Amino acid sequence: MKQLFWALLFISLTNFHPYIVAASNEENETYIYMLDSLLEKKNDFERDKLMKIAELKQKDNNAASLTERYLYNTLLYDEFATYNADSALKYINRNLEIAQSSGNKEWEIKSKIDKSNLLTGTGLLKEAEEIMTRINPAQLPENVLTDYYGQMIYLYSHLGNYAGGSVNEYYIKERAYKDSIMAVIPPSHHDFLWYKGWDILGTDKSDDSLIPALKQKLEEGKQNTRQDAKNAYILSKLYEWKGDRENFKKYMALSAIIDVKTANAEIASLEDLARIMFEDGDIDRAYSYINYSLTKALSFPNRVRAFGMARTQDDINKAYQERNRKQERRITTFLIIVCILATILVGAISVIILQNRRLRKQGDNLDDANKTLNRNMEELSEAHRQLNDVNSRLKELNESLKAKNEELNEANYVKEEYIGYIFTICSNYIRKLEDFRKSIHVKAKTRKYREIEDATASTEMMKDELKDFYHSFDTIFLHIYPDFVNDFNSLLQDDKKITPKEGELLNTELRIYALVRLGITDSVKIAEFLHCSSQTVYNNRFRVRNKAIIPKEVFAETVRTLGKFMDRPS
Repeated sequence: MKQLFWALLFISLTNFHPYIVAASNEENETYIYMLDSLLEKKNDFERDKLMKIAELKQKDNNAASLTERYLYNTLLYDEFATYNADSALKYINRNLEIAQSSGNKEWEIKSKIDKSNLLTGTGLLKEAEEIMTRINPAQLPENVLTDYYGQMIYLYSHLGNYAGGSVNEYYIKERAYKDSIMAVIPPSHHDFLWYKGWDILGTDKSDDSLIPALKQKLEEGKQNTRQDAKNAYILSKLYEWKGDRENFKKYMALSAIIDVKTANAEIASLEDLARIMFEDGDIDRAYSYINYSLTKALSFPNRVRAFGMARTQDDINKAYQERNRKQERRITTFLIIVCILATILVGAISVIILQNRRLRKQGDNLDDANKTLNRNMEELSEAHRQLNDVNSRLKELNESLKAKNEELNEANYVKEEYIGYIFTICSNYIRKLEDFRKSIHVKAKTRKYREIEDATASTEMMKDELKDFYHSFDTIFLHIYPDFVNDFNSLLQDDKKITPKEGELLNTELRIYALVRLGITDSVKIAEFLHCSSQTVYNNRFRVRNKAIIPKEVFAETVRTLGKFMDRPS
């Protein structure tokens, strides 16, 4: 209890940095919280990664030809390329042996480019450069030439970063290779937007279609691949270049989320995000992110990145320790003040004790009377406290009972409305069946068998009845919950709100969640009610949840609280 008291006292007296207490962008915070949650589950993602690798190894062991073995080695290299450099190197060396033994020059060159890329990522820049100098770009086909230029950009970027300074000969070569790749890479290439972004960054070039194209690419993807992480990363860097810090932070967090989900050890996004958190004053998250990134860089290993992150980590650690020292100094100051106050209090108590002794000596009768009075007051205080406790519990019970009565009232009202609705529908269907039976009977007596066949084969009547059924359901539901559509749309993004077509009260998506509001959450039961497949219901629910501005996990539960039901007339 004492520790809690001093902690609360410290928090109440501490002057927080204004940037920390300022309201943050809600969407950015959602991504940050999601990232924190995923970092807690990093072992699960790594287990999934290892399971996928195990499956590929099994297929590789069962490969029936050199082509299949080359393919599976390539897939294993792709999995290990951002996870474990030693394993990735093993499989790329196997592909080099296959390419050389089979005489396939294109395989050999692609494998050498991949090996150079891997060596660059681990900081073996000289070895990576030696491999690339032995490749003649003039002899490469166009598809391999794109990979060649891409690796040269990657290599000279690392060499420039290692050499230091904002301008050096390696950065000049990197710029030249950026121009070269943009001259040959087709727009259909999976890395076209990635290289286009790096080509524009830091220059006076511009392309108004690039950011929308990247955002569309992210929306179309499943956001669980390395390509999605790269697209989010370059989009973030473009926003940073434009000075849009909120979107810079948002898409950097999204890139980090995808990297964590794919167990990526080459996680540059989280390193950049650590710097952003550090700049924003969120030292705890910056400390957590940079430690995770450094651990991954050392396990990969990436010597260049680990060296760069060590400096960032040192800055964050210094800030972390300085903050702790300030807190310790403040706590020490508070403890000194408390000790002084305690000393004064002890002195005051001593004086009171002496005076009480004098008073007891002056009159034992008065002392006895005071003791009796004190006991009575304590008993009265205890009785008053017990009465307050009883009143509080009674108030809680009344509020709980009121809430339960309201729920019961609503449930009974909904039940009565729908029972009446069901009886009406049943009555109408019985009447329509009777009319249909009479019609068929008349046609049968008059031997109009063709008309009977046409009447029984047509589905129009069923479609009309189903349409009437939905309209009746929509009418009675909106009668009970007239504000449901508006309340439901308040949970969706502004540009993703759902509006029924003219002449409709509810559409399929709204009708699904209307049933959820009534307590029917099973997709199979909803599908039976709406006369569609459970997969259709699942797809609609999944699509709507993706439009939500609240976490997907609580979306259905929130829908069940929407719409104040229309009270029955008195």
